[in-house]
Amino acid sequence: MNQVLQKLSQRLAMMSQGEESIVKVSLNASSISDKLVAFKTKPPPIQKDMLSICNDPYTLAQQLTHVELEHLSHIGPEEFVQAFVQKDPLDGTQPCFSDQKKKTSNLEAYVRWFNRLCYLVATEICMPAKKKQRAQVIEFFIDVARECFNIGNFNSLMAIISGMNMSPVSRLKKTWGKAKTAKFFILEHQMDPTGNFYNYRTALRGAVHRSRTANSNRERVGLSTFTF
Repeated sequence: MNQVLQKLSQRLAMMSQGEESIVKVSLNASSISDKLVAFKTKPPPIQKDMLSICNDPYTLAQQLTHVELEHLSHIGPEEFVQAFVQKDPLDGTQPCFSDQKKKTSNLEAYVRWFNRLCYLVATEICMPAKKKQRAQVIEFFIDVARECFNIGNFNSLMAIISGMNMSPVSRLKKTWGKAKTAKFFILEHQMDPTGNFYNYRTALRGAVHRSRTANSNRERVGLSTFTF
């Protein structure tokens, strides 16, 4: 009983930390909005892109994995149950996700992170004015997605693929024509929803096996994240 209470206390503390961080982000939302307005009215002389900040796909994939694990550590199985519980047991068409905001805040924060990463990828690709530069960004994110796959970070992998499939990016036919996309189509095939995500589930089982047989913590870093 003491062990159960100790585990429960640790779990509640972890969930509380996640909720506190979400509250802090919400409190800063207004100041961020003001900064965005100021940025639009008076943009800085130099705007840095992703490649100028981090041009190593492996490093970026590792950092994305740390973010994923931080979000994931605050989510408990009870949030999944609460997210998909029905308002009316006889009506399977009305999930009460919106009615459980206080109880599923960590899960919702993880969903928002996924969407932010999608839009970040699409924005970074569309920002350059020249097709050659856009093609380089596409190839960079393809390499990041491949590294995410290699370390088992399937959530970031799916977010990157989703961002690259957004209409503002997918319509850039000439840009895609200049990019080397063979690896992208292989990764996209791994996330193919056909057969109830059969390819993804196969890759996930392989990642779990690699995690169990890993020889060091570094090899295990990303082998515990997954897509929702």
